[in-house]
Amino acid sequence: MNNMPSANKGEWSELYVLFKIFADRSIMAADMNLQPTDDEYTFLQIFREDIQDRKYTYDLEQVGVVKIIDSAGSLVKSVSVADLPDKTKKIFDTIKNADSSSFTISDAVSLMSEYKIEKIKANSNEKSDIVAIIRDKVVARSKPIGFSIKSQIGGASTLLNASKRTNFVYKINNFNGDIEAIDKIDGTKKIRDRLSAIIENGASLEFSHVDSVVFTRNMRLIDTILPNVVASMLVDYYLGLDNTLKNLATSCGNKRMYDLGEIEISYKIKSFLRAIALGMVPSRDWDTYLATYGGYIVVREDGLLVCYHLYNDDDFKDYLFNNTKFDTPSSGRHDFGSVYMDGDQAMINLNLQIRFTQ
Repeated sequence: MNNMPSANKGEWSELYVLFKIFADRSIMAADMNLQPTDDEYTFLQIFREDIQDRKYTYDLEQVGVVKIIDSAGSLVKSVSVADLPDKTKKIFDTIKNADSSSFTISDAVSLMSEYKIEKIKANSNEKSDIVAIIRDKVVARSKPIGFSIKSQIGGASTLLNASKRTNFVYKINNFNGDIEAIDKIDGTKKIRDRLSAIIENGASLEFSHVDSVVFTRNMRLIDTILPNVVASMLVDYYLGLDNTLKNLATSCGNKRMYDLGEIEISYKIKSFLRAIALGMVPSRDWDTYLATYGGYIVVREDGLLVCYHLYNDDDFKDYLFNNTKFDTPSSGRHDFGSVYMDGDQAMINLNLQIRFTQ
């Protein structure tokens, strides 16, 4: 490998996961608090296509050896993993201690060459970060399934990234104020202050629609009322009432919106978070098939890998529900937070972005 590739902490973490699986062969399941349980998932094969039409299978069935096999079934190389635990620990320490947004890791680059890996991140056409065949106490051997990877190294990552597709659109009813005066309100909490000024003017917000028809359809596949529920929670968030999904869902349930209580609201939000974590995005029609995904691998701050699988789905949903919050992205970039007119109707957009709390 001639060039020394550079990447951020999240991207290097994905490669760290790959090497750690090569070394350990298994990942412990996690409970709702990200603590390992007695269950574990053994990885038998990992599939990776760094270069178009060059797919390698990394066979881990023989303890202590990774066999690299090409698409024709021919053995490319066998690599001993005897010294891999020490090398992966060095990689983790470098990721954790890095103080720049993008950096290189010479130890990781050497391993990439050794294991015939060309790119830090897997093929961007894959919905999952890693595709594997696993074994656990429920199934002797699975078909290839995908896992998403999230890293706690270096701070909280996003679960749902902001875009114009995640704008929720609201009517401002009974608005008699000065639009220019509202939009001139500035500062670090300008959206909260603008909404407060709108309400103090005697107006009210009425959810109209989500900007993206695709995202709307995806949410309604989970629950037809879900866009309205999220829209209500977003207003409470931007008004400064709270930011965690759990507390906002409780608040929404206490209002008995659509005659739904806290249990019903929480269940819908948990299902929404799980769908996002396992591949549902605002830009692409969702096929609803969660079984395509093995689950979710988390790199903890101490370097331990833990896994959520469809078999410990309740723990997974509780983990997401208890550890996510709304976040405010750039209003200029994503076109929200300002009052505008649609015909004779005053409108405002509020943007949805979800981030982990840690």
